[in-house]
Order: sequence, then structure tokens, then C-alpha cells
Amino acid sequence: MNILPNLTSPLSIRSLKLKNRLVLPPMRSRKASLEGHVTDDFIKHYTDRAVGPGLVIIEHAYIAESGRLSPQLGVCDEKFVKGLSRFTGAIHAKGTSVVLQISHAGCMSSSEIIGTTPTAPSAVKNPRNAKAETPRALEREEIDEIVQAFANAAERVVRSGFDGVEIHNAHGFLLSEFTSPLMNKRTDEYGGTLQNRIRLTLRIVEETRRRVGDYPIFCRLGVEDMLPNGLMLPEGIQMASLLAEAGVDVLDITGGMGGAIKPGATEEGFFIPQAEAIKKKVNVPVIGVGGVVTPEFADEVIRKERVDLVAVGRAMLKDPLWAIKALKTLEKKER
Repeated sequence: MNILPNLTSPLSIRSLKLKNRLVLPPMRSRKASLEGHVTDDFIKHYTDRAVGPGLVIIEHAYIAESGRLSPQLGVCDEKFVKGLSRFTGAIHAKGTSVVLQISHAGCMSSSEIIGTTPTAPSAVKNPRNAKAETPRALEREEIDEIVQAFANAAERVVRSGFDGVEIHNAHGFLLSEFTSPLMNKRTDEYGGTLQNRIRLTLRIVEETRRRVGDYPIFCRLGVEDMLPNGLMLPEGIQMASLLAEAGVDVLDITGGMGGAIKPGATEEGFFIPQAEAIKKKVNVPVIGVGGVVTPEFADEVIRKERVDLVAVGRAMLKDPLWAIKALKTLEKKER
């Protein structure tokens, strides 16, 4: 007889052994140094919240100077590895697994930060920000360089002691700009059809897999732009299937160009329906997220097999002990 999982059930993903299905998702803390180094405040922010969840995913570390926000972690150079290794040691001391998300900010950056015009798939302004600069369209050679920069960064993630790497294709960052018809107006092999728009992310996944071998690769995937004429869920489901086939081990489902908040949403788990739709089509674990605030809801979506893992962000940001309290609450109800 198959026993249905719950929030406290363990989960194995390649070499990664999670003690439960609760995830602290990546949320920008602004606690790294301006250059991108780990700080004591950054370590404290995460170690305070690392007791309880089975997995902590660390916010977007930039893979190239051209894709930097500030302040955020850097992983574009060997100089960052020592600090990142100190950080992973501190998280592992809490008995928790930790994954690093890597990203290129694309048009979300600015010339003030990077000293030059930010880049994107096309010279199209960010539809969420009327005051944003018009970015410069990437040349094909630059796209090749970005593929290598992501893979180089992933190798540093491995050397820094993380338990996995997450490729950021969401929230208006460069890779989600490529997948969004709002930002991608290219007429070459990276634009037009869905297969073309997801091509860059697929290349990054394939090159990363070649470099890191049997190592967990996550992808944070924006499956809907939530903006007029933007990416819609049917295409998001197709992208998820292509990424799973390409070697992604875990799909972390969220919004695209519209960001991490669903407009007008008041219910818990506002991206759970999208994650559930994707779980039905792929054979890899799926993370659901979106305003989850109660342990009962988090447990229920696992028990009903709507998703495989549940990410709880703002509740854990507000209360670092939320995870411990939630697990104790569920344990009492099981007695």
C-alpha cells in the first residue's frame, strides 16, 4: 500500500536528501556587500531561519557583472567562493540543505549599477516599470557568453558546498525576458516560437549538466506573466516539460514578467494551481508557492499530491521560527 506523503515526509533528489517538504524560497534580503560578498548579517539572516525547513534556497547570485543588482551575492568570480563556503557551512550546521539560485538581471538592472546600458533579448522596456531604461538587445556572441557564465557559476556553486543550484527563469530577470513574448521580439533562433524563446534556458541547463554531472539542478520558472498579451500557462506547461526533459531535477513554479505576487490574490497558495497543472505533466518534483501562511494548508497540498514541496516565504521572513512552530503544530495533530 502506498503511503501518501505529508509536509514532514523526507524526499530524495539525486544526492540531495531533504528531511521534510518545507522550503524557504529565495527572497531578496539586500544583506550581501555592495560587491557581492557574504556578510555576517547575511549569514545571520539565513541561519535564524534555517532550523526547521528541509531546504533553504538562497536568493539570486549574479553570474556576470552585466547582470548585477545591488546589493546581492556574486558568483561570477572565484573571489566569492571562500565566503560562500563559509555560508554553506553555517547552514549545514543547522542540519538543513541549501541551494543557491543564480541569475542574470537583464533589464532589471540599470546603467547606474553596471556602468553601461543593461541588456535584454530585445530593445524593449520592462512593462512593469515605465521609468525603466530601454535595454540593448543582446548579440548572439553575448548569448553564448551568458551560457558559459551560468555554467561557470554553477561549478562555483558546487565548489562552495551547496547541495544544488537553481537557475532563475522568472520575475522579469533575463531568462524570463527571453521566454516572455512581451520582452522577446527577436527574429533569430532565440525569438518567435516557444521552442526558440526557451532555447537559451535549455542551453544553460544542458551545459550546466555537462559541467556538474550528477548534481541537483533546480529551475525557478515563471509560467505566467500575469500581464496583457504575456506568457500564458499552456506555454508555461510546455516550457516545464522541455526543461524536465533537458535535465532539470526540480521545477520551482512562480510568476514571470509580472513578478512574484499574483495581482488581486487573497487566497493561500496562489501559484499552487499552476504548479499542480505542471506536476501532472512532468516526472520531477515540483515546488508550489504563493502566500502560504498556515501549516495546515502547506500540509494539505502535499497530502493531496498537488505539489511535492511547499515554499513559505513572507511568513518565515516575518517569523524566523515559523517552520519550527508549524512542524510542532502538525506533530501534535498527528498524535
